[in-house]
Amino acid sequence: MASYRKLGSATSGLADWMALLPTPLISNPLTSLAIPGSSASFSCTATPFHDISPDNCLLVRALGHLSCCVGKEGICRWSRTQDLSVEQQLTKGVRYFDVQVAARTRTGDFHIVCGLYGDELSSCMKEIKLFLDSHEKEVIIIDINKFYNMNDILHMKLLSIITHCFDDKLCPYDKDCDVTLGSLWNRGQQVIVIYHNDIVYEYENFWPGDSIVYQPKLVPNTPTDLILQLDMISKDDPGERPGIGQEKKLFKCCRGTISLSKRKCLSRLSSSRKREMSIAVAPLLASWLKNRSRANLNVITTDFVHLSNFVRYVVNLNITTTETAVIPTSFANGRI
Repeated sequence: MASYRKLGSATSGLADWMALLPTPLISNPLTSLAIPGSSASFSCTATPFHDISPDNCLLVRALGHLSCCVGKEGICRWSRTQDLSVEQQLTKGVRYFDVQVAARTRTGDFHIVCGLYGDELSSCMKEIKLFLDSHEKEVIIIDINKFYNMNDILHMKLLSIITHCFDDKLCPYDKDCDVTLGSLWNRGQQVIVIYHNDIVYEYENFWPGDSIVYQPKLVPNTPTDLILQLDMISKDDPGERPGIGQEKKLFKCCRGTISLSKRKCLSRLSSSRKREMSIAVAPLLASWLKNRSRANLNVITTDFVHLSNFVRYVVNLNITTTETAVIPTSFANGRI
C-alpha cells in the first residue's frame, strides 16, 4: 500500500503511473490495460529547416519546394502531430510510440519522417532509454510501422542499433504467452518493439507487426464520425487470436484521430492540422474517454496528446468498479 500513498503527494504525477497501478492490475496482460499513446510520436522533431521526406505524395513534394505557405512551412504545419518532445511525452505519461522511419541515402542514418525529416531515430531512443533508467517500472511500446528507402541490409542495421540501445530492457516475443507488468518487472524488461517487416521473425527480441491491430481501419473525416466509430470499437474485441488452448490477445490500437482530404488540406494551406482537426477532436475524445470503462480498450492514440488532459483520461480507464476499494481517491479523481 505504500506506493498508493505516493499518489496523493504534492509531487505525484503521470511519470510513474504504471508503477503506481493497483496490485490487481499488475498481473493482468499488458494487452488488457489502457495505455496512452501518441500518433506519429516523433514528428515533434520535424521542422521546416529539414528536407522533405519520402512519405509525401508527388504533388506535396512538388509544392514543398515552393515558397510561402505551400512550402516546407506548410508541410510542417499539416504533417506535425505532436508539440511535446519525446522526454515531455514520457513525463506526461505516454507509453506507446508510433514511429515511421526512413534511411537517408546520403548518410545511411535512420531518421524520423512525418512530411519532413526529423531527428535520427537513435536520438529519440536514447531519450527513452534515459527515462527508463530512472523510472524502472515504466514499460514502453515502440511500434515501428512504416519504412522508406529500406532493404534487408538496412533493416538488419536498424535492428542492431535498437538492440544495442535497449539491450536487456527488450522484451522478447512469445506467441504463447501474454506479458504482464509483473512479469516484465521481474525480468527487468521495459521495452516492447513492434517491427512491421518480415525480417523480424529472425530476431527473438522483436515483436512482429501482426501482434497489433488498429481500429478504426479507415480514419474518419469528422469528430462526430470518430466518436461513433469509437463507440462501436469499445463494444467489440478485435484483438482475439484464435488458437489451441488459451487465446492470446493482440495489442489493440484505437486511433483517436481524423483526416481531411488532400483537396481540403490544399484549400487551407495557411492553416494547420492542429487548428483544423485536433482542437476539434480533443475535447470530444476527452469527454468520450471520461465516460468509458477499460473494457475492450488497450492502446489509445491521438494527435497533440497534451490537449484536454487526454493522457490522464486514458490512464484513469484502468480504474474499474471492482477495484475502487483498493484505489486511493487521488487516483480515481484524476489527481495523480
